[in-house]
Parts: sequence; structure tokens; C-alpha cells
Amino acid sequence: MEILGRAYDLEYDSDDPFVTPGLDVAYSDSLARDLLPVIFDPRGHGSRPFPPSFVAYRLVVDPEAQRLCVLYEVYWRRQDCTWRHLNKDHDHDYEQIQVHVDLRSGEVERVVVSSVGPFEHGGHGVEVYGRYEEADHRDVHYVTSPMDFFPWGDLEGERHSTQIREIPMERLRFVGSRPCVLVLNCYHVYTGLKGELREDMSKELKPPLRRLDMALLETWYYRHVRNRFGHDVSDPFEEPYVRYSPPPEDWRSRIVYSILWVVYSLERRLFRR
Repeated sequence: MEILGRAYDLEYDSDDPFVTPGLDVAYSDSLARDLLPVIFDPRGHGSRPFPPSFVAYRLVVDPEAQRLCVLYEVYWRRQDCTWRHLNKDHDHDYEQIQVHVDLRSGEVERVVVSSVGPFEHGGHGVEVYGRYEEADHRDVHYVTSPMDFFPWGDLEGERHSTQIREIPMERLRFVGSRPCVLVLNCYHVYTGLKGELREDMSKELKPPLRRLDMALLETWYYRHVRNRFGHDVSDPFEEPYVRYSPPPEDWRSRIVYSILWVVYSLERRLFRR
């Protein structure tokens, strides 16, 4: 497989259950390193109380459509996020970034960043950098995979909505083939770096890379009882790409995130230039 002029061998895992039928899970450490996002932490939010422990990745391949997604989950073992009387401190935090490749051309066609969002979407949203002529935003309703492929998907999938912000790819800064993102706030969401990197924004987080394999997913879904993993990683090709459904005990956190969004969405505007 050739991507961006380099050849890669993929290691497929046919036993992984957390994938939609028709798609494949694979690994290539060299490809994951070559496309690994550069994560800057200008305000120190990503370093308190601890920097991320690691970045876990998996490749999801659509052989029919000839698409590949390198799905990255940055993992913090602790989140401290208190503002006034709102406390969203908890163990285990996971924030996602995706790099999509068109296998026919070998070029990056899309970068997806888990970011902030408005009240009605729990303070979370998605930035999508792609082949757009101008920036726009819209609400997207989605259904997760069912519980056979995503533990919190119930029998037919869970219905949710989020906001997508579509942004022309040329606005996103890259270092070589690696997209650049900034940690935006205390609940560790990102915004893509647009324009030049200022000196006050240059602090980089460099967590080690590991595989987001079946064993790690089972740990995150079932053993992290204080904050279980709520991301549906079974099909990253369907809008809104980052699909989330909270574990049964986690509905209250969405209310807190909604309030925090008001505060931290202002910070995102500072990085638009």
C-alpha cells in the first residue's frame, strides 16, 4: 500500500469485534507515526494534572470504497476540570483525532478533530478539514453501531446529534504529513492550528504511540469503571466521523460539558487566525 509516496505493509486483525461488517481493522506503526498529529498545549490544559499517557491508534479500512482512516485516541489517566462550582474531575479521558486517506490517490483527504460544540450537543463538536471551498457548520444526526460492535449501542444503535464545522484543508497547518492541533481546554478537546505557530503556542505534547487493539478497547469499555470509554470506533467513515454515546451512568456529565462550552468556546476563537 502506497500513501504519500511511501510504501506500507498492513497487519490485519480479523478477530477484533469492534468494527462494522465490511470494514477491516489493521495496524502499521510506521504509517501511524508518519501521520501522527502534532499536539500543542499553549495554555497548559493538556499537561494538568498529568500529560497524556499515550496515543492509541488503529487503522480502519474500507476495501470497497478504497478508504483508510488512521484513528487516534489520546489518553489521559486523569482529567481535572473545575470551573467555579462545576466539577468534571474524573479518571480516564479520551479524545479523538482522525486522518483519512484515499487509497486510490494515496493522499490525505480529510482530518477530523474532536472539538468543542454548543449546548444542545453536550459541549462537544467536530472540526472536519477537507475539500471545501469555504468554512461552514451544520448539525448532524447520527446513529451509533449496535451493541454487537459498540457496547453502548443497544440493539439498533443509539441516536444522537452533534455539530460539524467544515473547514478547507488548506487552512490546517501540517508539519510534513502530520496535522497540527491545539489542546483547547481542561476537558482536553482540540482545535486545528490555522496559520503560523506563535512562540507562545509552541509547547508540544509527545506521548508514546501504542495500538488501540481489542485488549485495550476491552479495558477501556469494561474495566475503567470510573469513566468508561464512550467512543464508537467501529465505523469512522460515516458522518459525523467521531461518534459518541455515553455509558449508562454518564448522562450527567453532558450537562456539565454544556456549561463549560460557553466559557471555552471563546478561547477557540483566539486560535482561528
